[in-house]
Amino acid sequence: MNVLATRIGKLELESPLLTASGTFGHDPAALSFLQPGDLGALVLKTVTPEAREGNPNPRMCEWPGGVMNSIGLENKGLAYWREHVAPQLAVCPVPVVANAGGHDLEEYGVMTAAFDAMQGVAAIELNLSCPNVKGGTQFSTDPDALMEVVELCRKQTAKPLWVKLSPNVAAIAPLAQAAEAAGADGLVVCNTVLGLLVDWRTRKPRLGNGFGGMSGPAVRPVALRMVWDCFRASKLPIIASGGASSADDVLDFIVAGATAVQVGTASFRRPDAISRMATELRAILAENDFTLDSLRGSLEWPTPVSCAGAASRTS
Repeated sequence: MNVLATRIGKLELESPLLTASGTFGHDPAALSFLQPGDLGALVLKTVTPEAREGNPNPRMCEWPGGVMNSIGLENKGLAYWREHVAPQLAVCPVPVVANAGGHDLEEYGVMTAAFDAMQGVAAIELNLSCPNVKGGTQFSTDPDALMEVVELCRKQTAKPLWVKLSPNVAAIAPLAQAAEAAGADGLVVCNTVLGLLVDWRTRKPRLGNGFGGMSGPAVRPVALRMVWDCFRASKLPIIASGGASSADDVLDFIVAGATAVQVGTASFRRPDAISRMATELRAILAENDFTLDSLRGSLEWPTPVSCAGAASRTS
């Protein structure tokens, strides 16, 4: 029996651990670092209809809490991807999730239809939330705009459609509900957190684009909060993304309501991080006689204390 077996809607996976978009590129050969059965799905880097050069260098920098990046969705465009990348996907040993990017409704529709026609693509993730591309957060901050683009993409494909939400909002629940109402099959929660690092010596930002997206351990509490908010607001399966680097981190997300967990920054530090986490997960589940299903969404929220009750305790 595979204790890590996970189902996200119609998609059956051997593990709840997925790569995070952008961290393993488009090359299935990167999976050579991982043991069979440890990875549930390969989530690819964002592709846009036309090639993009991306943002100016430097594009990445480390800090004690993780990594800041401002890649700018650099990619060679759909035509190149269809000719040179798609043929490799049919032989990938795990399901492949393609990631669609764009700046307007038409571009998202084009990318969704293109991925729908590709045999090697098992599911489609809509990147509506990249924080370091001009105009890239429009669809992920307005529930009406998000609903419009998801409804359009839903008409272009019968494959599982995941919506990647942004953490750079005051409240994520309305966005989750809009995605569900529009026909999404899953929520990816969440993308990187918009931030800024500077070098006081040069008086300049440390990234060439100024602002960037923060990932790694420091964003995990934010991602956990948003997973919990989405779990309470929607019935869609949630794929958590944000700072997981150990089996304990993964189980925290599961307890907060996630069905699966994407791993990104941890793989930069250790390319075999997902296999290490899978091994830890199996051991923890066996030792405690737990299952992923029994833990999922089992967070016990504290009961609010009334003002009168609080006063009586301190009097």
